[in-house]
Amino acid sequence: MKKLLIAGVLSGFMPSVFANTDLPLIKVNCDDVKLSLNTVIENKLNFGAYWNDPGVFPDPPKYTEIGDSIRSKNKKFKIQCPDFSASYDGNMAEVRSNNYNNVLTKFSRFDLEPHLYSISGYKYPNIKQGFFNSSYSINLNNFTLKTGIYELNEGEDFSDNLAKTLSVKKDSIIGYKVDGGELKPLLYDRKVSLYQDEFKGAKTIDIFHKISSSNIGVAIQRVFIDKENGILRIYSKAPFPTK
Repeated sequence: MKKLLIAGVLSGFMPSVFANTDLPLIKVNCDDVKLSLNTVIENKLNFGAYWNDPGVFPDPPKYTEIGDSIRSKNKKFKIQCPDFSASYDGNMAEVRSNNYNNVLTKFSRFDLEPHLYSISGYKYPNIKQGFFNSSYSINLNNFTLKTGIYELNEGEDFSDNLAKTLSVKKDSIIGYKVDGGELKPLLYDRKVSLYQDEFKGAKTIDIFHKISSSNIGVAIQRVFIDKENGILRIYSKAPFPTK
């Protein structure tokens, strides 16, 4: 039996609590739906969901996309299935499940390293020559940082590493709070703090990101994780706290 989403159905894992109750509730095929988290397209946060509804021969199965997609008719949405819920208001994407590991299973493995910063283009755009790309990302599973190809190891000062400094600006700043505590530096002045032990033992992790000189290319400014209650929130734009 298909687990089709209908308005008013309560989730089997927890009461649904959507940040924005005005979002349209979309019916999905819960047996097939997958979430999409992409920060490469247009160098910004793109969030959505996609699924197939089985067809009846000789008609093909129906494929649907919602969220940030050219095929989507619903740019903003909320969905609810027996084991997870998701919502998106164009700035903040939220996924809830019975635990954080199950939240991650709703994404493709290729989506678990979203770019915090990404910028690309051509040095000579008229003839499309001199392609360049500069980016750094965070892994939502193990919380490691990396540029396009190089890991930024905790405790590392990469100020003299040209390959890494080409992707990370000197005024790129990442801060974090664990369990609602004080704001601490994770990445500051091209130095990565020792933070992994705190993240492993934390119930909640709040990550904040900015580039002081310009927000051009900044795809994500905040990531909030509640491991104990199975919540992930990703913000395209959010204020950077002072303490």
